[in-house]
Amino acid sequence: VYLFDFGIRLKKENITINKDSRFTYLPDHVHTDMEMNYIYSGSCNYVVDGKTVVLNKGDICLLDTNVIHSASTINKDDIVINISMTKSFFNTSFLSRLSNQGIITSFLINALIEDQSHNKYIIFRSNDNYKIDIIMKNLLCEYFDRDICYNEVLDSYMIILFSELVRIFNSNSQEQDSMDFNKSNNVITMLHYIENNYSNCTLKSMADNFGYNPNYLGSLLKSKTGKTFSELKLEHQMKQASMFITNSEMPIYEVASSVGFSNLGFFYKKFKDIFKVTPQEYRDFYLMKHMNQIKAY
Repeated sequence: VYLFDFGIRLKKENITINKDSRFTYLPDHVHTDMEMNYIYSGSCNYVVDGKTVVLNKGDICLLDTNVIHSASTINKDDIVINISMTKSFFNTSFLSRLSNQGIITSFLINALIEDQSHNKYIIFRSNDNYKIDIIMKNLLCEYFDRDICYNEVLDSYMIILFSELVRIFNSNSQEQDSMDFNKSNNVITMLHYIENNYSNCTLKSMADNFGYNPNYLGSLLKSKTGKTFSELKLEHQMKQASMFITNSEMPIYEVASSVGFSNLGFFYKKFKDIFKVTPQEYRDFYLMKHMNQIKAY
């Protein structure tokens, strides 16, 4: 079994898209990142975890990390689009925007937890779903054109794509090979709560809201997301802070206060721990990059 690690390619990006080579057989291999294969045209035969899976035009296979799979030789009329996604791509903000009904969201949460078994995959039979076709084409154009704000647009298209997959999965009788785990409705609701109350929520206030003991809630979040309550809260605080810094002239001390930090020095420390630069350096870099992009046009 070969290990296909796109770590170097993904070093600066959380998502990478490419077309699988024609007339090439892919032997048994695993990926260190999550993978999505979309049949743009034609068909392709896969062997996933020892089971033969035939994908036709419009079908999608979503693979967890370290799932052993191989692919038959792709012929002249077969076009397979491969999308590789790092775990960091599926942050809590991304997950909280997905349907809280779903085996898909559970799949993604399971994939993010280090101590879970990673032998899961899902097949989506789109049956020529025109929305999937449009979303994929827009996604490809955005990825390869690299226009201003393309990362933000890519994230939005991926949320739309996964939301449409949720609809497909719920409306059809889909293959659920190896999908033997519970739905995570409560966890997604909790992620929504943290996102909406990141500036002032505490573990105790959240536990009171959901009727749990604080220690139990903290353990539940850690077991389901791989992150502590404090880490989840900080993630949203820093995301919001970076948005204020790059999209407004709000003084840094006001940014810190707005996202729930009363201690400015502590805010600076946490910000630099995550972004490796100070808030002002982050703002200056963004403005310079934005001006250079404008000049290029």
